Amino acid sequence: MEGRSGRENEKMLLERFPDYMKVLDRERQQDFVRRRLAAVQRRNDPFPHVWVEDVLSPDLYALLDAAWPYPEQFPAEERANRRDMVPSPAGINPADKRADTYDALPKPVREVWDFFVLDINRAVVGPWLLASFRQEIDARLALIDKLWSDGVVTKDYYQPPFRPQMNVGRLMMRGLGFRLRPHADALAYLTTALYYFPDDRQDTDLGTTLFRADRALDEGAVSSTGRTVYFHEEGVQLTPAFSAPFRRNALLAFVNSGRSAHGMEITTPGVWRRAYQSHISIKGDHHHL
Repeated sequence: MEGRSGRENEKMLLERFPDYMKVLDRERQQDFVRRRLAAVQRRNDPFPHVWVEDVLSPDLYALLDAAWPYPEQFPAEERANRRDMVPSPAGINPADKRADTYDALPKPVREVWDFFVLDINRAVVGPWLLASFRQEIDARLALIDKLWSDGVVTKDYYQPPFRPQMNVGRLMMRGLGFRLRPHADALAYLTTALYYFPDDRQDTDLGTTLFRADRALDEGAVSSTGRTVYFHEEGVQLTPAFSAPFRRNALLAFVNSGRSAHGMEITTPGVWRRAYQSHISIKGDHHHL
């Protein structure tokens, strides 16, 4: 966390945005995002999702881009082509060791990301996704309620009444050779939101592909581990249906269901795939992501 990692990250941010707090105008920034979302139509093929370009105001996006931590600031992982960092805004202490390195970021960097996490993603985008995918979310909650009643799932967050909200998410960096086979997210997640933060190279293979499944995952597969479920392991046949281009300031969000097959593979050398991911979840902030 010393040297180039922390001090130069802060220096670069302040050189580009010496008055960065002026950008963090809650009313103005939230109004911008609400207007962008109001113009978006959900898509139902291959499963319910939305694609939003220019979702953030230009100055807020540029500020977040400047505040993106260097790779060295992320916690080390066994895989050289993977980095994750979990935000921990004031008053929120995620049960995830990846939040420790976030706490070590310079104060201006944390203030910028705290604003995005709480005042934009949780306060505006989360409620909009809840409303946009209400029918699918209700169906997912009914399934979880049934699984809890039947004793199939037992962790405390599976017990109703449910209080879904957008979680704090994580900043993700993925490099050459990283592959995520088509999968559905863990049972406790109701929707997924992915914001793209590319460098100067856009429209590469760094986006996300949505697949059309020949059948839905069955209840046993969805609930067997409470974790990620890979479609190939369940014998489900898939066809690529939509490839979200890796464009700056874009948001891809979708429901989590037995048909929500999505994945990605990085074949572009010399580039990091930078994305912020979060979920509407029935877990609390104190649960591990």
